[in-house]
Amino acid sequence: MRKAINQSLTFTSRVLFLILILTISSSAYAGDISGARFNENYIDQGVPMSLQGTGLKSFLFIKAFAAGFYKGKTNEADILGNYPKRIEVEYFVNIPGKKLNNYTVERMKDNVSKADLEALKYEIIKMGRYFVDLKPGDRFSLTYLPDIGTKFAHNGTLVGIIKGKDFAKALFSVWIGKRPFDKHLKEQVLGRTYE
Repeated sequence: MRKAINQSLTFTSRVLFLILILTISSSAYAGDISGARFNENYIDQGVPMSLQGTGLKSFLFIKAFAAGFYKGKTNEADILGNYPKRIEVEYFVNIPGKKLNNYTVERMKDNVSKADLEALKYEIIKMGRYFVDLKPGDRFSLTYLPDIGTKFAHNGTLVGIIKGKDFAKALFSVWIGKRPFDKHLKEQVLGRTYE
């Protein structure tokens, strides 16, 4: 009888421990999309940001990447305003850095005037050096901090920084501007319901 009770308690303890571990794991990751996990919070140089939403981009039924958007504290109504923000992407396919850069520049043209884009020509040239070749499982992020600039990072390693709020606004407009490359994905990463 005592042995049965001890076995029952041991089993119960194991179940409770497993539930505790699962609870801790689920709270650490706010977004899990197609196996890509996104932490609920992100801190860069002491600046906290929280995950707003995640989304998945597919081409002809092939999953290309999952993305998450992080936002720092701000009173600005403009989603592209001068506040801390971050786009983090996990790729499921190979994407050459040059192709990614060219596509980004083309989408910038959809959101930025010709004159403003011309004013950013040196920043755009520099950006071309920071987009690296990506393979499945790679993470690439763009993190903007007002006093620092936009950080480009590959698998957690800093690739480069480009200063300026105007450049950051142009770059992030590709994802969350008035004419993003994918409206549905924009709504997803902003945590909105797509209509």
